[in-house]
Amino acid sequence: MSDFKAIVDSSFEGTIFPLWLYNQDYIYGMIPADSEGLRWKEVSYTFEESDEPLFVTERAADLSYQFLLEEIIKAVPFYVENFNVNKMKEFTKGIEAKPGTEKIKEIINELIINSHNYSSNLPVIKNKEESNKLKEKLD
Repeated sequence: MSDFKAIVDSSFEGTIFPLWLYNQDYIYGMIPADSEGLRWKEVSYTFEESDEPLFVTERAADLSYQFLLEEIIKAVPFYVENFNVNKMKEFTKGIEAKPGTEKIKEIINELIINSHNYSSNLPVIKNKEESNKLKEKLD
């Protein structure tokens, strides 16, 4: 648990903003692993998992984008009833030709700044101060 809290805190220290989503079952994060965003860490903390609730893996940006998109297109709608998947797919078509690093940055920026375009209640962390919501879910 303290490892997870340290990951959350450190994720806001760089110049590239992380993505943190949460629901009643788990917390999901996509964090840059380097200052350019060429590699990303995918983080999940599953509440009911007693053996190893924390899972962290690091991948290149292109592959990380695929995992991030899968989370957003498939998992988020399962937990967020009114999530507009079609609008998100439309947004991703507009960034298709960009490199993975840029796609991740743009989708994170889009979900944080324009979350209301996709859902009235998207559980996304929009700034460092809101990251306390993630830590409170562990208590």
